[in-house]
Amino acid sequence: MARNKVIQVACPPDLYSKIKDYKGAKNLASDADAMRELTLFALRIIEHSNDKDEGISTRELLEVLLDNVIKIHHQTSINYYQNFNAEQYNANMKEPDVVPSYKRLMAKAEERTQQILAGDNP
Repeated sequence: MARNKVIQVACPPDLYSKIKDYKGAKNLASDADAMRELTLFALRIIEHSNDKDEGISTRELLEVLLDNVIKIHHQTSINYYQNFNAEQYNANMKEPDVVPSYKRLMAKAEERTQQILAGDNP
């Protein structure tokens, strides 16, 4: 039975610290397990980053996911607020105001997505 190949890599302290943090967050048994997971993840991203036949890139997919998560967060916040405040719910749910309010909410979420993608973190 063939043995697995071993690769030894020296790490600067800041990189090793990040690997240890990842190991702890994932509750992995060893540094080697953490490195295997991180390496496989990075290789999958690299392998698929140039696949033009597969549609959108990993970054484009993550941007779409980010946009949707922020929209869901905004909508959930509004739902939570209105469900526990009957007066506001009744005031905000008048039929002509519902669609414009929703469009403003989605525009605000899209603006926040663009801020995050631009590196702004207020």
